[in-house]
Amino acid sequence: MRTKRIVIIGTRTWELTSIHMEYFVKNDANIVGILESPTEGITTTTSGGSSSKAIHEVAEERDIPIICGKPKGAGVMDQVRAWKPDIVVVIGYQFFLPDEFLQIAPMGVVNFHTSLLPRHCGRHPGFWTIWYGDKQSGMCVHFMDSGLDTGEIAYKSYVPVKNGDTVDTLYDRIWKNDEAIVKQLLDDIETDSVPRIPQDKSEYTYNYVPHEKDFELDFRQTAQLLVNRCVVKPNKFYLVLNGTRFPVASCTAIDEPTTSRNFKLNTPYNLAGSLVYMTPNQWLRVDELIVDDQPTTALEVAQKELGKIAEI
Repeated sequence: MRTKRIVIIGTRTWELTSIHMEYFVKNDANIVGILESPTEGITTTTSGGSSSKAIHEVAEERDIPIICGKPKGAGVMDQVRAWKPDIVVVIGYQFFLPDEFLQIAPMGVVNFHTSLLPRHCGRHPGFWTIWYGDKQSGMCVHFMDSGLDTGEIAYKSYVPVKNGDTVDTLYDRIWKNDEAIVKQLLDDIETDSVPRIPQDKSEYTYNYVPHEKDFELDFRQTAQLLVNRCVVKPNKFYLVLNGTRFPVASCTAIDEPTTSRNFKLNTPYNLAGSLVYMTPNQWLRVDELIVDDQPTTALEVAQKELGKIAEI
């Protein structure tokens, strides 16, 4: 067993917490206490659930003391102080940690953030990684400071982002690649030599909670990017016909149907019986739209709303 005292902060319903907790236990971390998040009001873009044991189960099995609460909750900081941690490790927690909390452990607080900081700081980094069409993602372990994911970076791991990824498949690829950095973190904690590399603030991007407008298809983007957006949140992204929103049930990026580019942006066309839109790269074929909660042939919906659709 390692000697440095670690307090873990996480959320019982999150795979991010569960799978990394498994890595910490497997690599003999000296966990002296766990702060568990309240689950009310938690927002997530994953499907939920976990194939690994939740933190409260691990705490019970290994006789690790555990409390549930927010950082400023009654007695929370007092209890964390009583555990006398050398370092605090956050692996999935949506509540802001005040400066007073960050100063409890002499080695500070490190956080596991599922993006390549300083890109995609804040919430739902997997969703925004796919939304923006990033080709690479990964895990960043960084020190926490008074900013939002702005602290010095200790480690990064890297994985590709693939066409057709959901938040779940992307996170699964990242998290299953993380045991090595957990082991490295534990080794460096023992020698008080965790790296601290300042972030390049000029590259900082902050994620907000997705707004309804973010789900409207923007045909200034490439066709494959629009397909990937529709995959990441099925039946959520939509197009507008005659002022009415229609969720997209299925769509496909197709090769250019003609050498001409004399077509209008954001305008539906009929290509051999299918509804298509021009984008900067390839065309988007919209196969089905949701009408009255049922998948319906997209061209039929467009013809009903707009009348005759120009043919290619």
